[in-house]
Amino acid sequence: MQKKFAGIMLVMIILALLLPFSSLAAGQQLWDSYEVPNTRQKPRLVDQADLLSDTEEKNLLSTLDSLSAKWKCNIVVLTVDSHTGPIEAYADDYFDYNGFGADYSESGILFMLSMEDREWAISTAGDAIRVFTDYGQDYMFNQMRGDLSDGDYYGAFNTYATVCDKLLDQAASGTPYDVNQPQLRVRTASDYLAYLGYSVIIGLVVALFPILKMKSDLKTVHMNASASGYQSQQGMRMSVNSDRLVNKTLSKTPLPKDNDSSSSRGGGWSGGSSTHTSSSGHSHGGSHGHF
Repeated sequence: MQKKFAGIMLVMIILALLLPFSSLAAGQQLWDSYEVPNTRQKPRLVDQADLLSDTEEKNLLSTLDSLSAKWKCNIVVLTVDSHTGPIEAYADDYFDYNGFGADYSESGILFMLSMEDREWAISTAGDAIRVFTDYGQDYMFNQMRGDLSDGDYYGAFNTYATVCDKLLDQAASGTPYDVNQPQLRVRTASDYLAYLGYSVIIGLVVALFPILKMKSDLKTVHMNASASGYQSQQGMRMSVNSDRLVNKTLSKTPLPKDNDSSSSRGGGWSGGSSTHTSSSGHSHGGSHGHF
């Protein structure tokens, strides 16, 4: 009886010791099961690492939701303290097993930060694979890198949203941003001509009203036959003005040095989007590195 009781106690002690580790592992897995759901399970912003204030979370989520609806493409941000396995695989699984592919014909992009090893990852799916090329992803991270290094995560995530908007707009014009597009074309020439035309029309309409008002006020004004009516009775006085250089200051600003941020590709670009298959069997594009 004592041996049986001792055995039960030993099992309970082992389970008690293992419980914190199992809870930790469960906390690192941010999806319920390894099955792809039919609906989206989580908001487009999950700040598990608590990098943002409540107000920043609210504002950023509103931006992500608005842009996602505008482009019919899920734009997602995830932050964690740590993760299990390779970060790129984790980002893919988070996207798949939380049902982000259920919206917009599986089109979406996810940006993930893991703070323990200061890692980042981008995962793309559906039509977003074509939109966010390898070269475009590198451009995106370079725009965010300074804020990430400085700890301005809200600024970095807003830049991410802005660049997503620009790259989606670029792809909508017919040509995704890639190695053969050295300049990011957000709008076409016809767009700018249309904006110019609208500006001219609006300017003319706005200027017309004060001009008509001034014209009506001048109806009682008559031409003077001589200039004597406009001459000042105090005569004309002139003064001498001169400019003198009193100080000269020369300032020098050193060029910023490149930091140690790294990417998974090392800068070799062949164009297009490289892809891989996630654990769910779905195709993803993406990249990853440290900041």
